[in-house]
Amino acid sequence: MKKTILLLCVLCLGAMMSEMKGQTATFKALFLYNFTKNIEWPANAVGNELIITVLGDDEISAELEKIAKVKKAGNKSIKIVTVKSVKDITDTHIVFLGSAKSSLMKTLSHEQQGKPVLLVADKGGLCKQGAGISFLTVNGKLRYEICQPVIEKHNLKVTQKVLSLGITVQ
Repeated sequence: MKKTILLLCVLCLGAMMSEMKGQTATFKALFLYNFTKNIEWPANAVGNELIITVLGDDEISAELEKIAKVKKAGNKSIKIVTVKSVKDITDTHIVFLGSAKSSLMKTLSHEQQGKPVLLVADKGGLCKQGAGISFLTVNGKLRYEICQPVIEKHNLKVTQKVLSLGITVQ
């Protein structure tokens, strides 16, 4: 009987953890959507759609797809592209690098150098390796680090709103 109760508790805890992870993916996707409204790309870099490329996180891709079906980035439709490697990334406006692929940040940064692309990482501390924004958890809350000089090197402008809500790093 005790084993059955313990097993049920473990299963319930696992289900709760899975749901919390799903909520975190939803929040990150919403942050990414909000970045589309608070980052300014050069006029010649944006066509009819804003492209978000995801490398290494299918859950974020799925959440972004849900958002892209019902929301726009200003007057532009949002297109979500999922890739398997840095070399698969073509024209894009935002690249989201999942935590499982965080070791690729330096390579990604080098490949996207000088292009009008916002690099967003799913692991804190990656602004030092070239991310403009990197997610982290502080006291159990989802936050993000932001490095304005990195963003500006990509010829992008970020609003004061995004800067003030993030943790500024250099």
